[in-house]
Amino acid sequence: MFCILIIESVIFIVMSLINCSLFYSNTAVKVSEGKKSQNGRKSQECEVYNKLLTDSIHLQKHERIHSGEKPYGCKQCSKTFSCSSKLKKHERTHSGEKPYECKQCTKTFSCSSSLKLHERTHSGEKPYECKQCTKTFSCSNSLKLHERTHSGEKPYECKQCSKTFRSSSHLRVHERTHSGEKPYECKQCTKTFICSSSLHSHERTHSGEKPYECKQCTKTFSCSSSLKLHERTHSGEKPYECKQCTKTFRFSSGLKLHERTHSGEKPYECKQCTKTFRFSNCLKLHERTHTGEKPYECKQCNKTFRSSSHLRVHERTHSGEKPYECKQCTKIFICSSSLRSHERIHTETL
Repeated sequence: MFCILIIESVIFIVMSLINCSLFYSNTAVKVSEGKKSQNGRKSQECEVYNKLLTDSIHLQKHERIHSGEKPYGCKQCSKTFSCSSKLKKHERTHSGEKPYECKQCTKTFSCSSSLKLHERTHSGEKPYECKQCTKTFSCSNSLKLHERTHSGEKPYECKQCSKTFRSSSHLRVHERTHSGEKPYECKQCTKTFICSSSLHSHERTHSGEKPYECKQCTKTFSCSSSLKLHERTHSGEKPYECKQCTKTFRFSSGLKLHERTHSGEKPYECKQCTKTFRFSNCLKLHERTHTGEKPYECKQCNKTFRSSSHLRVHERTHSGEKPYECKQCTKIFICSSSLRSHERIHTETL
């Protein structure tokens, strides 16, 4: 009796192994053995791109890129993901959890990759270099996006207006101009924004935080883009050129705005009076003439303004700062418009 039980057990094990091998040999996706990796394990190869992966689990994750399968669903918003790690990262947008902390400034992040990228703002490390202009970047995505400024590639197209973009994130933000969606809300004043960067910049109007400092004049800014723009006032760099008149600009938005002076395009329309504008910021500023909103307040005298630029000019009446200088007579001014008006005195006398 004991011998019979042993024989039956052996038969069961053998049949199980045979069935297991038959299952893997008949799977829809073919897997070929690659070279042994450093740890001695055989790599698995995806036959679509001949991509080598360290094991079958990584292969399954990779194959979802081709199949589009997203088996992991968020319980709060029903958004789906191809792997559990991406779902966990997404869930933190709901919970607000930020378990990764910078040791230098205690700033916290929802994922480790964001922390690594942030740490480079302290170290100054920029390991990714453009082969065409030797400009360096702190992350590979920034390099890819920059390379498209050379190639002119804009692979992401809006289905509603056919406008094309260099990155998928720029397309998503643009699509919200059609849908009116503003998913990012300020907790202090409930103002909503199209993108997270606009929210972060806005939040600093409440906190007064200006973490970005110019190394040449120690002037501080609330966002990195403002710092980059300011740095060009020192370097004189104007990398954006108009193809029609060869006029150059410090930033791309300035070029886009200028190009509309040639085309006459005014795509932004006021819903209350149908007045049109070349730039979205001009529309927002105009809309405040209807609402009476003045969200920018001077901390010294509590005077309020419709735009941050008007507030900055006003603040100079307190500080005495006059950053705009006439090159012909060295007279200085609070704002650029005053300088331009003054410069006409010299041109008219010629």
